[in-house]
Amino acid sequence: MSKKILVVDDEKDIVEIISMYLEREDYEPIAAYDGQEALRKIIFQSPDLVVLDIMMPKLDGHSLNIKLKENPETKDIPVIVITGKGHLREIITAREDVTIVDYLEKPFQMNELLKKIKNVFEKKNE
Repeated sequence: MSKKILVVDDEKDIVEIISMYLEREDYEPIAAYDGQEALRKIIFQSPDLVVLDIMMPKLDGHSLNIKLKENPETKDIPVIVITGKGHLREIITAREDVTIVDYLEKPFQMNELLKKIKNVFEKKNE
């Protein structure tokens, strides 16, 4: 069974491109365009991984990640953050208990993201 990956970004083009690449690698992409929609999809669809933008409407990525880590049912879902350069400090100075497994600065190469995703699943299987 393929791994489900929730892709969360308010830029529709980015979600579509990432989803297309994930499908090519036999992952099952799930799309969300803001943090509130992502939270609903995480609860109902239980993704194996979340690729998360920080700057989004309704509920930003940082707040969404806090909610995930505070919920016992979702706290172990790995999160890879994708963000513009200016927001990197927010990730690094985030609360210690609100972790991410990796991050990428936009713009990034798709093969970089795919490699990071593969690494997350390989580590989980160790």
